[in-house]
Amino acid sequence: MASILITGATGKQGGSVVNSLLKKNAPFKILAVTRDINSTSAKKLAQKSSNITLIEGNLQDPAAIFENVKRQTSSPVWGVFSVQSANPKKDNERCQGIALIDESIKQDVKYFVYSSVDRGGKRSEQNPTQVPYFISKHEIEDHLKEKTKGTQMEWTILRPVAFFENLTPDYYGKVFATAWKMSLKGKPLQLVATSDIGFFAAAAFMNPEASKNHACSLAGDELTFDRMSEIFKSLTGQNVPTTYRIPVWLMMAGVKELDVMFKWFHDEGYDADIPALRKLNPELKTFGDWLKEESKFETRES
Repeated sequence: MASILITGATGKQGGSVVNSLLKKNAPFKILAVTRDINSTSAKKLAQKSSNITLIEGNLQDPAAIFENVKRQTSSPVWGVFSVQSANPKKDNERCQGIALIDESIKQDVKYFVYSSVDRGGKRSEQNPTQVPYFISKHEIEDHLKEKTKGTQMEWTILRPVAFFENLTPDYYGKVFATAWKMSLKGKPLQLVATSDIGFFAAAAFMNPEASKNHACSLAGDELTFDRMSEIFKSLTGQNVPTTYRIPVWLMMAGVKELDVMFKWFHDEGYDADIPALRKLNPELKTFGDWLKEESKFETRES
């Protein structure tokens, strides 16, 4: 049985890929990369299925990850799911993403799914934007497409928009909601559930002929702040948690990337084709679906 190596397996995106593969009874061994195989989150992940093997490793050294794979299983790595966390040091993310691509080609991986970011729908191909986090991902995309020419490794690029999971009851969620309200000035924002990223990644691995060498922007809903607030109140009976504007304004003034990103949300914005995506996945979550089924908020129906 071939294997799929999943980076960020204990995180939101990698974890969603694991869950989707298990749900689909995918005919692959799941090699779940984690920095610490003895962590609580890693042990919890391993308990989900006997088909999961934990692989200790750090994305700074992908060669060591593949060496650990060989110690754990004789099954060849057929596919790789690659996701890097947003890093304040732009080169860290870029170097990690590029190194994993290069090592995957060296290890004769056949299929590579990269989780990037949408940069305006069809404009994404030629639009790195001014957002440092987005620029890094655009550069990784370009490297993937260029380096796989003439090789046997094919790829899919997934470009999710903002995550519903940014809306949380804690201070971080309040900052995100307040920045949305302040910055977009009534313009809509596209969002997606990380669980739906897993759906599309698993679909690419299970039907590569339909997805190979193709990029797809991912979103589940498009909402103004006011419309999001209406849905939130109707389902929870509460107002969306926000915080004072002045601290958020000061934070955005001090953190360039945050300020530039929200300015881009207003000036350009995401542009995934939600109706087309819903044809591929009729269970694609709206904001209301996510709020009831997966959020940390207590809803009236929960």
